[in-house]
Amino acid sequence: MLQDHFVETVQQDHYSYTRLNRAVINELRTTPSAGGDEEAAHALIDLLIDDLPQDPQHEGLMDNSDTGAVIRCLKAILRRLGIEFEIPFHDKQGYHSFRMEHSNDFSTDLTRIFAPGRAALERRERTTFTGGLRGLRGELRNLIFAATQKPEIVWRDVAGGVIEITRNKAYCLLYDRPVGAEGLTWGELGKWWRLQDGMYGMPQDARSQALLTRLRSSLNTPEQLLLDSYWEYSIQRGFDDCPALLPQVYLHYDPLAQHQRNQRLEGRVLTRQRMDFLMLAPGGRRYVLELDGKEHYSRDGKAAPDLYADMVREDRRIRL
Repeated sequence: MLQDHFVETVQQDHYSYTRLNRAVINELRTTPSAGGDEEAAHALIDLLIDDLPQDPQHEGLMDNSDTGAVIRCLKAILRRLGIEFEIPFHDKQGYHSFRMEHSNDFSTDLTRIFAPGRAALERRERTTFTGGLRGLRGELRNLIFAATQKPEIVWRDVAGGVIEITRNKAYCLLYDRPVGAEGLTWGELGKWWRLQDGMYGMPQDARSQALLTRLRSSLNTPEQLLLDSYWEYSIQRGFDDCPALLPQVYLHYDPLAQHQRNQRLEGRVLTRQRMDFLMLAPGGRRYVLELDGKEHYSRDGKAAPDLYADMVREDRRIRL
């Protein structure tokens, strides 16, 4: 039972007692659970329901400070999962006050209080796989990014979501690892980059610079400015734990070139396949960043509302 992981037994000379393991709680507040943040959130809710006093004679396992630490930890996990849920008290004393203020109704029932949080967790569990970002079958994978030419791909395993780039492989990067609930960070991207050809034996600083250089090579000058600015921002905030900013990402893919579609009189199937930037943030959230140059809204230097309307229409159609 995961809830048991939050307590520890202290052995004294002639007796032993159980207390909250604050080290585990504090670590969980800042670091995603190896067993999944959803399961950890459910276990913390169970711990609070079991321990908060239902009558004056029930003291519980945790003191006021312990209860506050568990509630802060639960709130941090829910934020990581992208779940908005407000707990109406901050510690055990706050719960006492809450019960006194609402003594004439059922709103102090802990099962009712935490029901919206449980419902949000269950909704998220239905739309995710092992706490990660989902693709067609299971966890999100096959991120094709930093592309300067369109790759040609084949499905090696359709059910398993395994692809292989058969042409223009040198002109793009393929991140094929599962992405968990914490999103894709610079640290995780760096671990993957370390295993690419020629990177393993390179010093860490040189390897990081090589990654930045490779990402910049797929961008124009304004896009490079955005990437460079976010890279410096990440360095100032510890770097490894910041969400990675992936440039030139294929979020949609048409195996045929547009001239082939034109020859078949089929028109456009996907107007936009590649996005300027993608960020996979904690809680299964995806952010697409687009820098719109004048070619998106003008012809020969003159405003073209129809071009802009087409861009906005397509943006809404393929919005994540």
